[in-house]
Amino acid sequence: MNRKYSLKKNHDIDKLVKMRRSVGNRYYAIYYMITSETCPKIAISPSRQFRTAVERNYEKRVLREIIRAKLETLSHLKMLIVVKTASQSLSFVQKDEQITRLLKKIDEQKPTQEIK
Repeated sequence: MNRKYSLKKNHDIDKLVKMRRSVGNRYYAIYYMITSETCPKIAISPSRQFRTAVERNYEKRVLREIIRAKLETLSHLKMLIVVKTASQSLSFVQKDEQITRLLKKIDEQKPTQEIK
């Protein structure tokens, strides 16, 4: 995933969490905000309960690869994806399915919300 899609600023990430618009399941939680920008901004944060940095970095790499294929459908979104430790037991295909389900939930909620 290209750097232009990264959400890096702490105040932007805090704003996402404070807005409390989220979808989630046992494996992931996605905090999101609809914006007027056409380029999506994404931050990935593994839970601190992962044992090692290697495991956290692996989960981030896998998620970036899953999101890369879905960037076209994510326009006008800022997202924070929180990876929970239960996701370690999933295969790549299962992780892709779980993220796809959550993104569909966001799309279903999207038309009812304003673009700020």
